[in-house]
Amino acid sequence: MGENRIVLNRILDTTLREGEQAPSVYFRPDEKCTIAEMLYQVLGRKGLIEVGQPYSPKYREGVEAVVKYFKEKGYELGKLLAHCRTLKEDVEIAHQCETGGIVVFMAPSDKHLQAKFGGKISYERALQMIGESIEFAKRDLGFQMVQYTLEDATSVPIEKLIEVSRVAEEAGVDVVRIPDTKGQAEPKSFGETIRELTSNVKAAVDVHCHNDRGLSIANSIAGLQNGATGVHVTVMGIGERCGIADLATLADDLESFYGVETGVNFKRIPRLYRYVAAASGVVIPPTFPILGKFARIHKAGIHQKAVLKDPSTYETIDWTRYGLEREFEFGAMQTGDLVDHLLRGVEVPDEVKKSVIEEIREISITKGRPLKRAEVKRLIEKRMGVSLADRITAGEEVDALIFLKVKPACDELTLIKNIRQRFLKYGFPVVIRDIAGGWDFVIDVRNVTNPAILDKITGEIRKENSDIIETSTSLVFDEYK
Repeated sequence: MGENRIVLNRILDTTLREGEQAPSVYFRPDEKCTIAEMLYQVLGRKGLIEVGQPYSPKYREGVEAVVKYFKEKGYELGKLLAHCRTLKEDVEIAHQCETGGIVVFMAPSDKHLQAKFGGKISYERALQMIGESIEFAKRDLGFQMVQYTLEDATSVPIEKLIEVSRVAEEAGVDVVRIPDTKGQAEPKSFGETIRELTSNVKAAVDVHCHNDRGLSIANSIAGLQNGATGVHVTVMGIGERCGIADLATLADDLESFYGVETGVNFKRIPRLYRYVAAASGVVIPPTFPILGKFARIHKAGIHQKAVLKDPSTYETIDWTRYGLEREFEFGAMQTGDLVDHLLRGVEVPDEVKKSVIEEIREISITKGRPLKRAEVKRLIEKRMGVSLADRITAGEEVDALIFLKVKPACDELTLIKNIRQRFLKYGFPVVIRDIAGGWDFVIDVRNVTNPAILDKITGEIRKENSDIIETSTSLVFDEYK
């Protein structure tokens, strides 16, 4: 197989299983239905969705809710996979939930067998359990898709990897999943492992790469380059500890660098990410590839100057693919070309333009922050006597702090999720902080172009959440750093 030739048959998103293993992340059943539907629309024909672990009573409700929702919508149940231990009773529960597919997992490594089972399960017994659970799922219960996860695979010698995979293959498995469970692999050796494995087994192979050392994307690509035909992702890469490969980043890399047709609907990704961020409470880091706020903002003047002439000077991402646009920061480092770009042919004396540029820089330095678009618009119009109404679409942007007082017995987790989602409906990702004193929470809202909308939102929040006793909104006139 050519080293760079990638055949991609499956993208499995496990936000609802692996993603929910991220610290502090808990999805409600209704949130799982919404996320599953969004994933169904984003992933396309190659997509599979791992919906959770129904053998756990607390999580079975979520799996059943998603299956019911998909039935009502007429979506393919074959896209949904349940995650189970290698126990027939677990497989039976998944079958009762009516997912189209199932994943059984078990680590055959000596360390895991000892740590998890106290040495009571031998390697030979583990092989037997793996084979029996797969055969039961595939041949007795008739699951459309049966996958086996060879947990802690990168701690297992290649000879054993091949042996275990052949046991799964003989039992009728459709896909053997190779996870770098501890995030300990590096691309070259991981690729070699996958190449050796796929050369010795007939079953399809997926890779599931953890990001403990920041190599999940690189290892995922290395696995695909060396014979794996499926890859696992989550939204924002969330998951156990540092998570796994990020959906958007990996899909974009595969299409841009390797010409792989992923089937992903990129324009639906921003909405998916905003929703998962709101439901999970995991804020998208500003430096996050592609979807982070900073990813498409140019600050340094020399960068702005070059990008205004040729975006490819400092960009490789096609923002239109996501329905997004590049942005520029108005501040201490900005170039005069940015003001020329806003004026676009309007004749203004050079000395006036220079004075405006210097004033923008001075305000930015003094306040320790960039200027908002509305501020720049007002400044240029005032100093230059021109209208920029058709060039800068900016209202009176303000920031606000909304203080909440709640009942002592309030379900805080549910309340916070409801608040995030309500603000998100209006396009405002918010930060919510638990505070001491006369108030219980403060909501930080940024870049509000119509302050009156805040009263509407807080009114809806209070109507929907009876635990809220009182709210108070304060506009932020300035911010100093």
